[in-house]
Amino acid sequence: MSALAKRIGMSFILVPMCIVVIFYAPHWVFFIVVEGFILLALNEFFSIAENKGLIIHRGFGLCFGALLPFAAYSSLQLPLVLGACVALFIFLFNRRSPDRTITSVAVSVFGIVYVAWFFSYLIKLRLLPDGAMWVFYTILIVKAGDAGAYFVGSHLGRVKLLPLVSPNKSVEGAIGQMITTVALSMAALFFIDIAWYHMLLLGLGVGGLAIFGDLAESLIKRDAGVKDSGQLPGLGGVLDVIDSLLFTVPFVYFYLSFVLGLERM
Repeated sequence: MSALAKRIGMSFILVPMCIVVIFYAPHWVFFIVVEGFILLALNEFFSIAENKGLIIHRGFGLCFGALLPFAAYSSLQLPLVLGACVALFIFLFNRRSPDRTITSVAVSVFGIVYVAWFFSYLIKLRLLPDGAMWVFYTILIVKAGDAGAYFVGSHLGRVKLLPLVSPNKSVEGAIGQMITTVALSMAALFFIDIAWYHMLLLGLGVGGLAIFGDLAESLIKRDAGVKDSGQLPGLGGVLDVIDSLLFTVPFVYFYLSFVLGLERM
């Protein structure tokens, strides 16, 4: 079976599940799904770092990563990251050798922030007025943009975007991704009652940050000599699935909160 067929097959499974979890399942189910994605993606990130030869405190990282979605219901996420730093240093005080302490703490805390903290903003987004719609909107335009980049890049891609970071990504694919994302954002005006220019700005911001997020994970994997973060058929790994969401979800949340003034329910 081709990679495209596997990708389409997985999409037919994941899309209906996504709709059910966002709109119809109880909130605790949504929370568990977000928690599951965080732990799986964070575990993959730590495996990538270990492949690079870095010392990772996986237990500490997964523990604090699992706590961040709970902290999303309050204002305790930043104190929790601070607590993770303190806990790691206390643990390292008991080591016989201080070798590679800097990289050990830096990479472990970065994984917590990059994966767990950023993705837990899905919960904050879900708690805003019409939060389910905004969660679906964000995931839809990001993943549709990814698909647009894949199809346009596969058929029309000629100019490499950043060949040293991701040899397969093209400028044409990035343009296809931006057009798809912005077009769907504007189409969402049929369901979301806000000014058109907000949807345009959201689409542009989400499109740009989705490309950036994809390239950021590609840079990490390239440094570690890893092709995919996991073994999902046609999709790579869980981190490969959510990489373009890690910067876009916080952006949408902050735009809705600080520009549009929406407050959590």
